[in-house]
Amino acid sequence: MSLLALLACKKENNNQKQEWTDVSPESTTDFQDIQMLNENVGYVAGFINSGQYNVICTEIQPADSNNYISLDNTLPYLSCSLIDTLPSASIMYKTIDGGKSWNPVTLPFSKYKHMSFVDEYHGFALSADGVYKTVNGGVSWQKIMENTAVYDYTSKSSVFQKIKFTGPDNGFLYTNIFMGGCVLVSVNGDGELKKIISNRIELPAPIPFINGIENIPGHPEEALILTQRNLYKYNENGEELELMQNTNSFEKLALAGGSTWYASFSGILSVSDDTGTSWNNISTLPASNCSILTSAGENFVCVSNKIGIYISDNGGLNFRQMSKPDVEITDICFPTPQTGLAIGPNGRILRYFQD
Repeated sequence: MSLLALLACKKENNNQKQEWTDVSPESTTDFQDIQMLNENVGYVAGFINSGQYNVICTEIQPADSNNYISLDNTLPYLSCSLIDTLPSASIMYKTIDGGKSWNPVTLPFSKYKHMSFVDEYHGFALSADGVYKTVNGGVSWQKIMENTAVYDYTSKSSVFQKIKFTGPDNGFLYTNIFMGGCVLVSVNGDGELKKIISNRIELPAPIPFINGIENIPGHPEEALILTQRNLYKYNENGEELELMQNTNSFEKLALAGGSTWYASFSGILSVSDDTGTSWNNISTLPASNCSILTSAGENFVCVSNKIGIYISDNGGLNFRQMSKPDVEITDICFPTPQTGLAIGPNGRILRYFQD
């Protein structure tokens, strides 16, 4: 057999071994986020280059603008807007067939930052200039608030970096880099401020840094807030910040189902069966620097160090490495143990499906 034939045979065999299929659309987008609402419907989003821009500010009267969040009860004297000098494109795709195909979603803004869908119809997207809402699955979007906060009488543009909605009328905006600290606020589904939960101008700040915010199923008024040192439960109708644990520096948090949660920290996987009240360390993670953690059911856990993907079907006791194309991974989502999607730079989307 010729060398070319041997190489072709070897390549074919390697491809047959891959558990992940490349289903990338024709895009060079640096995909940042993926969210599957069920095994069929989901979204990916990101941007093509970060762009360059100038902030243009003009003096205003306080009555001229009120669509901002004041961190210290001051009023702005400047109205600031972002002017693109090198426009960047915000890109979103939607699937309705479990990731087999992807259709573009038209977005009315540039400089995408984050997204949070509540169900197949209600979703929110955060950009440098504001928060946008859809009630028809991304067909149309409405701007509901500016991405602006006021501190010491100055208007600040593009304050928030992350968005999380736990229900159609319960949402959070937060950043870890505003004026050198963390700001966390809760808003309703119309973009109106409910409460400033943590403010970097308070010393000490209630929350100095946020690793992530996760839903508590069936309780849209509640959320788990993961910081660098603590895990809190937030309830806007009751005790607002309840300390759940402060012994481990959890890095990632993932819902397994019901009251079961997984958390990772310092190469260790931990599990809670009571929504974060108590935790048990169960295993060592299979690779160093595992920065991605997801789950689909109480026994299925997936972790990744952005190079390898590792799964466990026995509750994290043992992991095996999955075979995939040689691409970087920025996020992973498993709506079921049999269906998974992974995203990466340069428009890459990988799909895992098991009959």
